[in-house]
Amino acid sequence: MKMKTLFFICFCLTTATIADTNTSIVPKSNTLTQIDKDTEILRLKKRVEALEKELAVYKKVKPLGSKILVSNKLKTSEKVSEEKKFIFPKEAPEKLTVYYSAAPQSVTDITWQLELNGFTVLAKDSILEGKTVVSFTNEALTDTNSFLSVLHLLVNRDKEVRVQNPSYFAAAFLQDDYTYGEFNATLQALDRALGGMHEVKEKYRYADLSSYHFMIGMPRVKDTIVLATGDDLFSKVKDENASKYIAYTLPLPNGTLLVGHKLKQSTYDYLKKIKAENNAQLFPYNVMISKEKAFMLDPKYYLALSLPLLSMTDFLQIASAPEVIVKDIKEVYK
Repeated sequence: MKMKTLFFICFCLTTATIADTNTSIVPKSNTLTQIDKDTEILRLKKRVEALEKELAVYKKVKPLGSKILVSNKLKTSEKVSEEKKFIFPKEAPEKLTVYYSAAPQSVTDITWQLELNGFTVLAKDSILEGKTVVSFTNEALTDTNSFLSVLHLLVNRDKEVRVQNPSYFAAAFLQDDYTYGEFNATLQALDRALGGMHEVKEKYRYADLSSYHFMIGMPRVKDTIVLATGDDLFSKVKDENASKYIAYTLPLPNGTLLVGHKLKQSTYDYLKKIKAENNAQLFPYNVMISKEKAFMLDPKYYLALSLPLLSMTDFLQIASAPEVIVKDIKEVYK
């Protein structure tokens, strides 16, 4: 009986996929509808493939009673969904999630889905073993002319996908220039691309983000670090010899250049000391080149903002990390 049911579902989904594929082309004025349709077709195809694999397993293994075969991906999805599902609240919540999590996908699928939903993928970097960070942008992000102009997404093997929440970092970086809800369209596109997002445990009070600092005496968003000055900074980051240090460069509408810097592998290893490997989407590290000056957010600010659940003891374990990060990045500007 189960075999017949699986055959029937496969047949129906395949028929639906073929029917959608053969429909007439949507007019240019209805681009969003076409994107949604293309996304749904892809999901249907993937579902058909999953059912076919399950059917193949069923043919080889005799079922025991009413036992149901469940794919690894579905099990992972259940773990991801333990946190609150992504929604569009009418007003700002008390706390914002720092990241959104989704069921695992391959780097290839993630790249395709992001581009299908209006994003431009800038780089794909291996941060730690089995952990690839995809850096991407869209028009709404680049128009901020800020450190928010690029978002990072972690593909963590077969465990999960984790992406920076633009609303969280906008509240911190843009401060009074940000109104909650500005990036809802970007979040909706991300939700489509990732097949459904969920909040994570890392959260912080929305009202306190614009003035965030880890503790008294620690840097705030305005306390940036100047790395170098001069009229040759653009050429330095685009030099062929600098390619091993640079993940991407993104010209912004106001004439500035946002540069994603790769760090040494030993520097990324600091994440292991505090068991924060699942948040490798902190990197690459962004630097802004503006008016013959290259500057960056102070790592003491950026690391604490990005890892709000860490204690003072945790940060003491990586006390040398901020200095090492700055040293790594300065290599390009010598």
